[in-house]
Amino acid sequence: MSRKAGAGTLRGEARNGLPAGCRSVVVVGLGVMGGSVAKAVRREAPDAPVYGIDPDEGARDLAARDGVRLAGGLAECSVEGAVVVFAAPLDATVALVESEAPLWSRAALVTDVASLKAPVAAAARRGAERAGALGGQSAEFAPGAGQVFVGAHPMCGSQRSGYAASRADLFDGAPVWLCSEAHISRGPASRARAPTRPPDALPSVPGARSAFDRAAAFWRLLGGTPRRVSADAHDRAMSWVSHLPQLVAWALAGTLEDAGFAPSDLGPGGREATRLAGSSPEMWGPLLNAAAKEDAAALAALEARIAGLRRIIEAGDRKAVRDAILAGRRWRTSVE
Repeated sequence: MSRKAGAGTLRGEARNGLPAGCRSVVVVGLGVMGGSVAKAVRREAPDAPVYGIDPDEGARDLAARDGVRLAGGLAECSVEGAVVVFAAPLDATVALVESEAPLWSRAALVTDVASLKAPVAAAARRGAERAGALGGQSAEFAPGAGQVFVGAHPMCGSQRSGYAASRADLFDGAPVWLCSEAHISRGPASRARAPTRPPDALPSVPGARSAFDRAAAFWRLLGGTPRRVSADAHDRAMSWVSHLPQLVAWALAGTLEDAGFAPSDLGPGGREATRLAGSSPEMWGPLLNAAAKEDAAALAALEARIAGLRRIIEAGDRKAVRDAILAGRRWRTSVE
């Protein structure tokens, strides 16, 4: 049942439940993220047409059973007034966003779910400039200045993959980082750290006048909590808070396997620590390649930390071990 069932139409929404100015939703990629977008839209705006694009026949069949209208590409969809969501792996998203700009530039809103934002936003800029989507005014590719592309990264997901793993409630309560091409630095990549605590959520904007307003309203409709961030700060933060835990899970799984242990030997803590090891290489390969430098820096910092722990354990320094435990516990419980 819709989270808004019985609450009536919110001010600023279209009659079909979508943000003002939006008539339909087109999802490009029907994996766990794209499938969840389609299901969440069907849950919250059941009268809005939802189109799905994916080369996988199995995903297409499952989506069709859920009421998604299938299409072979954006050219087969009515893009005018649509929310177009690119939900493919990073490399495919970058290629599609750039090549399909002549089509998506006519949409009411274009967004994506990739967990790195600078490469996608740069592709959107290149595609829009090449397609003349902005009338040659590339400097005005910014929120509220006629832009329709607003990159998004919902902080949620699953170690499983495919449409069968998608859920209508996947985005419920999840932070959703929003950024635009205008946030990309033209010089060397910024080293500024992302905020240690998330900034205030973006306010609800009745009428959803700009693309940014529409993006915030759309992701809020799906259950998320939109937050504004620059592409550079976002991508650096993801190397530490997303890529590093993923890499650790793979390293831990490999270490346990080399030592002769199976997943069935693990207790609850071990199972949770290695849960991410089941993630898709098709999704993660392009991400790790794009963020290789920052990911390597994060791994180097972790290696130094682990080496320090090994030294104090080998030395039998009980106080240092206790201090390390307390420091980790203090950090972990600081927000609880």
